Amino acid sequence: MKDAYERRALLLHLADVLEAVNLLVKYDDRHRTVRELVATNKLLARLPLLECVSARMTSLEFVRGATGALLEWPRELLEPELNRERLAATVQSHLFAGNPDGWRAYVRSLTGEVSWFGAGVPLPEADEDMREPSNESDADPRALAQDVAAGAAPLADEQSDKGRESIETSQRIYPTWPWKP
Repeated sequence: MKDAYERRALLLHLADVLEAVNLLVKYDDRHRTVRELVATNKLLARLPLLECVSARMTSLEFVRGATGALLEWPRELLEPELNRERLAATVQSHLFAGNPDGWRAYVRSLTGEVSWFGAGVPLPEADEDMREPSNESDADPRALAQDVAAGAAPLADEQSDKGRESIETSQRIYPTWPWKP
């Protein structure tokens, strides 16, 4: 039964990350970092994940990283056996590369409800200062939105059929739902 509560906690966390993405897109002025936006917005300040990311991360970098990191979470959380290490490793590689202190803080924030989160995933090497600054802050927002939409559409089409079973041909569709009594 504990597994069901852990999956629920991760789904709620996924909702918080989506809320953060939505708010960052809404309040982004394209010249400030995530931390600067958090410091000036009460809605953003209540999302602890945003305090853990790199001090130099822009909102666009966060949006790209978060969507890449959590893209597979809904499917993975519906599987009978969780690939726990993969769940954590994708977040680390997309949002905390070069930021071991932020990764530790993020893991601590989740281990209260999901005790195994981050276990088995080695700390990222500290190389934040070597990261190149973003050159996209001066890009035209409409052109950037078109680029993102154009790049996301084929990817969504490719992944929509990947790993899906047909209802008519499959003998099982998640035979053991983790939250079902």
